[in-house]
Amino acid sequence: MPRILCAGLIAVDMVFDIESYPAVGTKTRASAAQMITGGGALNAATTIAGLGGQACVAGAIGADALGDFLLAEMARREIDTTHLQILPDAPTSLSAVLITPDGDRTVINRRHQVPACPHLDPFRFDAALADTRWPDLAAVAMNAARKTGKPAVLDAEAPVKPASDALGIATHVVFSQQGLRDFAGACDAAALSNSAKKMRTWCAVTRGASSVLCHDGQTLSEVPVFPTQAVNTLGAGDTWHGAFTLALVRGMPEIEAVRWANAAAAVKVSRPWGSTAPPTRPEVDAHLKKTR
Repeated sequence: MPRILCAGLIAVDMVFDIESYPAVGTKTRASAAQMITGGGALNAATTIAGLGGQACVAGAIGADALGDFLLAEMARREIDTTHLQILPDAPTSLSAVLITPDGDRTVINRRHQVPACPHLDPFRFDAALADTRWPDLAAVAMNAARKTGKPAVLDAEAPVKPASDALGIATHVVFSQQGLRDFAGACDAAALSNSAKKMRTWCAVTRGASSVLCHDGQTLSEVPVFPTQAVNTLGAGDTWHGAFTLALVRGMPEIEAVRWANAAAAVKVSRPWGSTAPPTRPEVDAHLKKTR
């Protein structure tokens, strides 16, 4: 079974379902609210576990009630916490998430102080996936995977430039729209092409409901997403990154891995509001067959 290290942000999300985005200085009533797991590393790990892989998280939580909640959820999902740090003097990272009827989300995150990076040598995984929320940890994870010839996938979210060391090591860099705009000044084919040539690595940018742009250093490719009625887009990008990394480990070429990740994200955003259930491999394969 593929084993993947997911390094970066681990948080609790306080999710509020609202009819419209609040006006400044007003009080807004939520029609529903829920406390769920969040953060790119934990969301991606949950996806990998749901799709049949083994996931290990590297990150940090506080020694508090929110941290206890996350530990219980990770145990229930059978996520390895060997490289998880529990900080006695720092709170667990916390996000307020506003979900509007179109399924879009607005996130306000409070992150804890970054501790020292864990040691990842020897690297006992088939790939590493890291986000730019913790730049030093991302560099450590990318370097550990790269040294052993394994995929080193970087989720490049703004701000990207503080993670320049990780950018220079990763085998695959996948930008969000905000991430590519932060790094290259624009979010279009030219910006991605210039970034790929500058970093000399395979790059892509996910663009929500628009196609994914990919560049292998020489050729630009465009991979359509699947038509989907989005109910809740929270964690869709993290789901994509987890599925993409797992697909690479399973031997898929990059473009096919992108297509598989697109299907996983489509399944994820169609989940009912408040659901933290990841897509399963049968669901993703069925979605691919249905849309061919």
